[in-house]
Amino acid sequence: MNACLREKTEGSLEEIQKKEQKKLKLAIITTGSLVVLEVFGGIISNSLALLSDAWHMFVDASALATCFLAGELSSKNPTSDKTFGYHRVEILSALANGVLLVVLSAYIFYEAIQRLFLPAQVKGLEMLVITTIGLVGNALSMGILSGGVRGLNVKAALLHVTSDALSSVGAIVAGLVIIFTNWYPVDPIVSIMTGSFIVYGSVKMLREVLHILLEGVPISINLNDVVGTMMSVSGVKEVHDVHIWSITSYRHYLSAHLVLRNDVLSNVGEVLNETKRLIDEKYGIRHTTIQVEPESYEEVGEVHRQY
Repeated sequence: MNACLREKTEGSLEEIQKKEQKKLKLAIITTGSLVVLEVFGGIISNSLALLSDAWHMFVDASALATCFLAGELSSKNPTSDKTFGYHRVEILSALANGVLLVVLSAYIFYEAIQRLFLPAQVKGLEMLVITTIGLVGNALSMGILSGGVRGLNVKAALLHVTSDALSSVGAIVAGLVIIFTNWYPVDPIVSIMTGSFIVYGSVKMLREVLHILLEGVPISINLNDVVGTMMSVSGVKEVHDVHIWSITSYRHYLSAHLVLRNDVLSNVGEVLNETKRLIDEKYGIRHTTIQVEPESYEEVGEVHRQY
């Protein structure tokens, strides 16, 4: 069982979610304050690096807010027409944030390339002071979001805040270069580096989001290993039609067909419970739907023997 799922067992999902929501509130306030500060600083210093960092942080603040709202929605109880509940909202919010980040990166690259050919004067001292303050704020947000269990969109928000810190470091370097050399092209170069960090984080997140939306087997789980675990249960002759998927980044589900030897059919309850116990202990899959079949059963309909 992976680390995230192990930590889930240390407290109820409701308790953990409340803690995460409190962290998100603090991070939203911190990040939002930094956005205002850096926009003001970027305007008075005429720094594209500072403004691009402010836009990036604005998207991060929006991501945090979306994450918070997703957390509130995901806690709603399942209904008769939404039997899995609202946990998939987390994945949809991560998808929206990822697409927005890619668009933002394209804009940063466009502006940076223009400034490479037509460098603009930048007030290095103002840029340096405000970016340093921003770096401190980024470090605070990282500290707030670090630790504990995180859903996919919260992990993405942490990644964005981390990239903010890195881009702030780049902006500080650019400010120092401008102060001592007056070499203004360093500003758009740092902007391109910032955009590259955003693209890297966004693509990584979007790949995981799309994997979940396509009902892929969770990255931390090997399908063949799960089949082998089920086959190791005494009395199981065959396993087929195995499907493993995620509703959100930490809620995994499994359905499968077990073919049992005829001599253990009277103990089908024990076989089922042992199978469920092993799947939970080894892979953290608590929601399982298992169909039991005798050796002589002739199945009708679509059958997936193995992959």
